[in-house]
Amino acid sequence: MANNVKVGAEFVKHPTQEGVFMKHFFAKADTDERLNNLEVNIVPGFQIAPHIHKDASEFFYVVSGEGEFLDDAEWVCIKKGDAFKAPTGMTHAIKNTGNETLVLLSTFSPPTR
Repeated sequence: MANNVKVGAEFVKHPTQEGVFMKHFFAKADTDERLNNLEVNIVPGFQIAPHIHKDASEFFYVVSGEGEFLDDAEWVCIKKGDAFKAPTGMTHAIKNTGNETLVLLSTFSPPTR
């Protein structure tokens, strides 16, 4: 049987960011493929602090909620249906400015995990 369907993925707390939870679907470590994607949930009032990925770009799609994305040096409003990316080496952050959980899909290229 191929491992093309991910069943039973569970949320885990982000290792360094309070109020942020992640559900990993497919990762290089699991599949030995060039894929790393996950669901990210940010509780109202919390954020993923500014950071840089030195070796990967990150793509995001907003499933629900609203917030702001730090696009290098400028905060940009994001909402359901929006897509955005953080190219390799760019400072980025995401904060939930709404009243409900901000739900994002994230994919790294190349995979970081």
